[in-house]
Amino acid sequence: MLTSEKKLNHALRIRISEEYKYLINITVFDSNSRIIESQSSNRYEVSFTLPMGLYTIRIEMNGDIKDEVILLDKEKEYLIGDKKSYTTGNIKIISPPKQFSSALLGETYGSSHEYYTYPAIDWSKKETFQFSQDSNGSNSSLFIFLRFPSVEKFNRFRSTFSKPFYCDFEIVDEYGSILTQFETKSGIEINEQQGWIAFNAKVPNGIYYLLFKGKEPRQIPIYIYKNWHTQFFMTLGNQPLFGTTRVFLSKQREFNPNERTYKYVDILLDKLQNQDFSLDNELINEVANSKFESPMLGLICSYIYLQSKETKSDNLFNIITQNMQNIILKDNEDSPDLRALNIIAANHFPNYKYKKGSIKGTPMLRIGFEAILKASVQNKGLIPQNSINDFVSENIYFDSPFNIFKPIPFKKKQTRKQAKTKRSFSKIEVELLESLDNDGIELTEISSKEKMLLPKSFSHNPKIDKFTTSIKNLFDDSLFSYIRSTNEPDIENSWIKSSIADIIRSKNDMSINDISNDLNVSGNTVTRIFNDWKKEAKKKFGK
Repeated sequence: MLTSEKKLNHALRIRISEEYKYLINITVFDSNSRIIESQSSNRYEVSFTLPMGLYTIRIEMNGDIKDEVILLDKEKEYLIGDKKSYTTGNIKIISPPKQFSSALLGETYGSSHEYYTYPAIDWSKKETFQFSQDSNGSNSSLFIFLRFPSVEKFNRFRSTFSKPFYCDFEIVDEYGSILTQFETKSGIEINEQQGWIAFNAKVPNGIYYLLFKGKEPRQIPIYIYKNWHTQFFMTLGNQPLFGTTRVFLSKQREFNPNERTYKYVDILLDKLQNQDFSLDNELINEVANSKFESPMLGLICSYIYLQSKETKSDNLFNIITQNMQNIILKDNEDSPDLRALNIIAANHFPNYKYKKGSIKGTPMLRIGFEAILKASVQNKGLIPQNSINDFVSENIYFDSPFNIFKPIPFKKKQTRKQAKTKRSFSKIEVELLESLDNDGIELTEISSKEKMLLPKSFSHNPKIDKFTTSIKNLFDDSLFSYIRSTNEPDIENSWIKSSIADIIRSKNDMSINDISNDLNVSGNTVTRIFNDWKKEAKKKFGK
């Protein structure tokens, strides 16, 4: 071969700047669109030795792709970063696509406009709403900031709105009692020129809900942790963009757009949504060092690690899981997410125990709800009939890493007489009573140990185990006729109901436990659906 025909090899080095770590993936293609494998094991610094020629550097970030075609005719080095932040020298700077987040997280994010960032900082520190109830000594608050991607997009959207963009929102407590309805403009700050809404109130710890009552109504649980300030962000469009929901927990009652841990929360939420349960050592170390300042980071990272099959950091995450409950989020034992974290930990660690009583409220994160739902197949007391998690099971949406669902009916607040009656029982007795709430049919044989825990005034006479008995022996033919013949939209709009109906249309010799295991939902939910159908069949057939 002639010397002039020889292909000379050159070094190609590509680095990702510090502020874009974890946000960017790099792929290099040759002129035939074939992927070239890096000779470096560090994902933030890749290197190649390649023949002279044309190559494409592909930068992927937040779903956006940017291709940079280069001529490799000598040794070259590239840095992925902001041009204004670096002096070039012999290194060529490639600007990545701008990252988007509903949270306003500094210049790395192209969506963090000053006209949204400054109001968010300002209103995160002061109240828009005076909460009337006693705070129970809790130094906690709820800050909600809703906004559009930009003023330009807001101006394009607003001409299509039939009513002001804020009218369909309201905030309610665990019983559905309204704190504020946005359409009244009471208790909130609104900017109708730039397109943002702010709500801020000191509130007792516990669960609250942001309700959207527009074209596609949704309910979003927000848990307020004692002695922590919850900061909620979401972007709006023609409809709210529920997948953009972001929640942080701050020790200070102030939103800090430069808080470094918030970037990692954003990254981990994207991982959750993409079912990516991989964590590298650098990210794990970041969480281990920052969990006390950012509990949401510790919570989400623990969810991801414990859901994975990894074991190399078991000791660390065992400690993190315990610290989350006993130190970092102390005095918040009723938090549905902490209950769910315990369930996932019990599946990951040997000999790890979790509380099996009913869960008050529902987790903020979908992975937490799914853990409760899966565990409820074997431990039915976790999701009693007609509890919120019973209804979430068939009404959940999957377009967000957060647990967002169709609005569901709220249980009425207890009367003084009911509360007094319940207070006469121990906490474990109350949980057992709730788990036996069956709305019409006996559920299951209870153990002798459980019987001893029940108050003497409680009469429970299970004749047969209704969970294991074939459904054809539990219900009369009118129910099955109703299910086979009905075209009720209620069935078609519920994946659980439609799945049960499909099962029954082909066979009816399965038990409630069989259906529960097949669909991976609580037997109490299956029972509640059968009870609902039984009532409808009675109306239709008069039996």
